[in-house]
Amino acid sequence: MGFIANFKAKRAAKRAQAVYQTELFEWERENQVLTQALEIFTAASAGSQPDDQSLVQKKGELVLWTGQGIYHVAGRTPSTYSGGSQGFSIPLVAGIRYRVGSFKGTMIPGVEMQMDKDQGMVKLTNQRLIFAGPIATTEWAFAKILSTFSNPDRTDFIIGVSNRQKSSGVRFSSEDGYVFSHLFAMGLYSYENGIPATIKAIQDELKEGTTDKPMLQLPPNL
Repeated sequence: MGFIANFKAKRAAKRAQAVYQTELFEWERENQVLTQALEIFTAASAGSQPDDQSLVQKKGELVLWTGQGIYHVAGRTPSTYSGGSQGFSIPLVAGIRYRVGSFKGTMIPGVEMQMDKDQGMVKLTNQRLIFAGPIATTEWAFAKILSTFSNPDRTDFIIGVSNRQKSSGVRFSSEDGYVFSHLFAMGLYSYENGIPATIKAIQDELKEGTTDKPMLQLPPNL
């Protein structure tokens, strides 16, 4: 193998190694979350549900995850005024004039968007999602959820519920958002299908994961 060919082969090998490390990291991270969830639901099915001293739990409620997040709710930015003024002055006495003016323009309403309200503790259970901060406290009961949306990075979640007109949600760090997104889906699945079905679904995912573990694929010439 010549110098140029050898250089290209090494560069290709480094790229393959980088891809492998990224895929392996994602695979291990997902399996870690699934394993953690399996332990939580398995313990619950066996009747082991440790009390969370910071939450008044409802009957059959199981705390799946606790973290930090930013609570936001749909709101509107301040309105602005676009236009100018015109007018004329009237002489009153020597050296003193009174100005009469008028405004012409348009009032531009503010933009509707999700606006940050508070930062605090987030708890996810198999019945609801809870936010508690120094300014705001709210919950999203699974029974009232109409829609859920998240950004591609799975760090920002917007939830629509039947008992509130305005949508709201929580934003997390990238690390917490990844874990939350998985456990949130499992919590909703558990609410609709029960804990035994959730355990089986997680076990199936873990079993499938053993067959798709990433493998290092080096170029043929190496």
